[in-house]
Amino acid sequence: MSKPTLDAFPCVLIVTDMDTNKLEYSNQFANELLGLDANSNYSLFDIISKASSILFESYIRPAIFSNGSCEEIQISLILNDKNKAPAVAHIKLIDSKLYWSIYVAIARDQLYQELLAAREHLESKTEKLTFLTRVDPLTNLHNRRAAIDDLTKIINQLKRKFMPVSFLTIDIDWFKKINDHLGHNRGDEVLIELSCILKQVTRTSDIVARWGGEEFLVVLYNANLEDTRAFCMRLHKEVSKVRPSADTTLSISIGVSVLQPEDLAYSDVIDKQINEADNALYEAKNSGRNKTAFYEVKRG
Repeated sequence: MSKPTLDAFPCVLIVTDMDTNKLEYSNQFANELLGLDANSNYSLFDIISKASSILFESYIRPAIFSNGSCEEIQISLILNDKNKAPAVAHIKLIDSKLYWSIYVAIARDQLYQELLAAREHLESKTEKLTFLTRVDPLTNLHNRRAAIDDLTKIINQLKRKFMPVSFLTIDIDWFKKINDHLGHNRGDEVLIELSCILKQVTRTSDIVARWGGEEFLVVLYNANLEDTRAFCMRLHKEVSKVRPSADTTLSISIGVSVLQPEDLAYSDVIDKQINEADNALYEAKNSGRNKTAFYEVKRG
């Protein structure tokens, strides 16, 4: 084996003067990578970027004065084609001379960028999957699972600071007739139209979900009994504008339960409120449909 030389090392090896920054030695790898002429005089600042020069003066030089060396410093080299390349430098001070070993990090940075892109892709996929698990595919409303999750968060907030909240269960009147007489495609269109209305008349702080079939759940945040009455009147009016066919008008029945502070003591408060709203909904159905019934009336 022939005697190894510094020119055999596949990294930039240079020596600079600590005081003058003059480049006093560079190995063959450095000469080829940086386009250095052996017969010319160079400064350290001829081979590193302007930002790296500022870093050298403001941080690297004081650190070397203090510690005698600097490790894993990220700098940018100016290559023979005048492009910049990321690099990692290790520097040691010996007798007023700085001994540099510099490793070009283009591949590492490319890998890092690829890893970042892969992570962003995975995060995006995760967000999409999470979205799909929370959304009803037909109406684009929250599904039952998402509604329960969001309701649980609201209940926890209300235990710290109470706000009036109303639970509404909504059912389309005579929906089976729509499917039987007009077809399931038209039935799906009616569900979508009602979903759009629910989105339009509610606020971002409210919860709107398809509860199952032709039944929907709306939870009005910071809405007392009077606010809820006004909301239901408006909702009935907007729904009546939907025409499943030329000679029919859509109608809904609504059951309402208004959360009371004492209800928060129940461990199953969400189920309790929805069951009360369902009881009120049955009352609205049994008394002729196309109306709103309030569970609060029964509680006096």
